[in-house]
Amino acid sequence: MEFIGIEDAIARDGLRLVIVRNTPSPWGQAAKAMMEYKGLDFALAGQEPGGENSELLAWSGVNSGPVVAWNDEPPINRWDDILMLIERLAPGRPLLPQDRAGRVRALGLAHEICGELGLGWNRRLELFHPAMQMDEPPPPVQSMARKYRYNPEEAALAVERQVATLELLHAELEAQRARGCAYFVGDLLSAVDFYWAAFSTIIKLPPPADVPVPDDFRPMFEILPPELDRAMTPLLLEHRDRMLRDHFRIPMEF
Repeated sequence: MEFIGIEDAIARDGLRLVIVRNTPSPWGQAAKAMMEYKGLDFALAGQEPGGENSELLAWSGVNSGPVVAWNDEPPINRWDDILMLIERLAPGRPLLPQDRAGRVRALGLAHEICGELGLGWNRRLELFHPAMQMDEPPPPVQSMARKYRYNPEEAALAVERQVATLELLHAELEAQRARGCAYFVGDLLSAVDFYWAAFSTIIKLPPPADVPVPDDFRPMFEILPPELDRAMTPLLLEHRDRMLRDHFRIPMEF
């Protein structure tokens, strides 16, 4: 897709999505893939990671992606608000189960992946930690670390927390496979499958041909503690690779 400027996104009607440029930020990539799955028309804009992004901040109240706007409704940036919006705009291809128990299960698993202190949150804390131990951490890292309320105590728990979430996800997927279903919740594809596929890429990067992270960023993502590497089981990776192949635009755009 063609990227437009932030100012163009602000001026337009319809659905607009702002994602992070030059790095596979999973919150935005999941939103983008779900919009495409639902057949929604949207304009795509980009935000520079760690930058001031003053136009985006003035418009949306945040200086990082993802940000989603629909017509003249206020821009939103939380993963669950974005999910509820795209469910409302394209209810014919639901990404949450219709039964309440299934819906609660899907939203709970999604929060463990996307939410505060979830999988993505803790991976970010882990990634920031080495740079934040420097005498003068790079300003972009400091900016992003503030967003995730980095502190050394939380960062020290980040790997353990990621492993616990991955063990939960493996157990859920294993139970689903035992009953003959290839997805995380119920019998159908859900938002959880999209979130897992997107967020797993910042734990174990796919090949450059699939996720073309710039060469100077790639080593940071490829450093993986052994216990985290073990928790990325073949079952989880098979599900991720199938989702990327079937439901994401590859090579990934950012």
